[in-house]
Amino acid sequence: MLFLCLAFVLNYLLFTNGLSFHSFGNEFEYIAREMNESLDTFDSSAVKTSWIRQPLNHFDSNDKRTWKMRYFQRHDMWKPKKPIYLFLGGEGPASPVFLKTGIMYDLAKETNGAMFASEHRYYGKSKPFDNFTTENLKFLSARQALADSARLLKLVKSMPKFRSSKVVVVGGSYSGNLAAWMKLLYPELVDAAIASSAPVLAKKDFYEYLETVSDDFEQYGTADCWDKIAEMFSRYEELFQSDTGIETLKMEENICTNCDMSKSENKELFFMEKASEFMYRAQYGNPNVIKDYCESNFTSNFRKVREPNLIFNEKNECYYYDYDEMIVSIRRIDWLTAWIYQTCTEFSYFQTGSSDNQPFTKNIPIEFYYRMCTKLFGAEFDEDRVERGVKDSNALYGGLKPNVTHVVFVNGGMDPWSKLSVLEDISYDAPAKMISQASHCRDLFSDRESDPEELKDARAYIRYLIKNWIGEGDYKNNTIWL
Repeated sequence: MLFLCLAFVLNYLLFTNGLSFHSFGNEFEYIAREMNESLDTFDSSAVKTSWIRQPLNHFDSNDKRTWKMRYFQRHDMWKPKKPIYLFLGGEGPASPVFLKTGIMYDLAKETNGAMFASEHRYYGKSKPFDNFTTENLKFLSARQALADSARLLKLVKSMPKFRSSKVVVVGGSYSGNLAAWMKLLYPELVDAAIASSAPVLAKKDFYEYLETVSDDFEQYGTADCWDKIAEMFSRYEELFQSDTGIETLKMEENICTNCDMSKSENKELFFMEKASEFMYRAQYGNPNVIKDYCESNFTSNFRKVREPNLIFNEKNECYYYDYDEMIVSIRRIDWLTAWIYQTCTEFSYFQTGSSDNQPFTKNIPIEFYYRMCTKLFGAEFDEDRVERGVKDSNALYGGLKPNVTHVVFVNGGMDPWSKLSVLEDISYDAPAKMISQASHCRDLFSDRESDPEELKDARAYIRYLIKNWIGEGDYKNNTIWL
């Protein structure tokens, strides 16, 4: 949501002024960075940075306030009457990398298309306000962001050279939702869409996330890995039962002596951080990553090494768990504040430990997230507000059955987010594609020599669908996908 995941708040942020996390950034930025690393060289002059002025509130004509949204464009491969491709921004900075490599680039190259990449309001440099107060955040929503993208497309299509061009929107994770929803709400503007790893179903208690992580480690880990994970978390639970046990835990895990680990919210923070080590590898890894992690981290003597990317105090001398300090630190990070606001008001996606079908912990309750919403945004952002947002989102967008055509929903079998995505064909013109041993958004990348054939075939299938939907297909080869 890469991409968008509250579980990774605890393990992958870079906090300052007393509390520090190793930072991998958010999902959207993670995908962009990995794509960028796959490039050898690129002439940056081919990509132009542009700005468009957007209404602050698309749905109140009396509000005349505006702000500037950033987007990137590339036209050097375009030929007259050929398609327009728009990569929709998600919960992080927009990146020109999507115009340099990846499935959208491959499609543009094959069809002589023009490419654009938009930046989502409140992320990157597209900020309507300098301060992210609760009052200022009320204009942050998927619905407003979709209207931003529609306005951008109208501007592009108003140019004489693009008036007859077909439009394809592309997105992954949360921006994959936006791709499907653009086709839903603006069918007159969008001809086809790729919704990669898109959790289109808003859900309050997303307990299935850890269930899928559990399944991945059971299926792809070493023979005893799942049992070792269960043993490790069971021992943590046991140590928390007494003051003596907590002192032992502090010593073994190098937790700062001034951390009050008897507080339930600090205990929950500890378990969330420990579980996220496994969540990250399931979401972004592959079978070999999981197997290697099991082999390198678990031995017959229990746990071999401790991850270095955990919570430290300001002097990096010990691990520091304090829920209230975490809240203070979150407020300093604009993109994170914005994304948590969206989860509290629209989607929830709260990854809990409420399921019995996972070896990790029960100590990640949904109250962990409710508390975060109220502490960050105010008492009115409580359970009822979260539930209302989930219901409203599913009612507006259709949940797992959006009323769309010419949208392909793609998921990886290892990806925990797939549990909230479309896994069965909605119709002949809205198919679902599952890639069994792929993780989050892997279909958005260009082919690599090391990629499994199943993944390469899936990308070829996606390109085939899109090209045929916009009249650019090779109909001589229709039968290969029938």
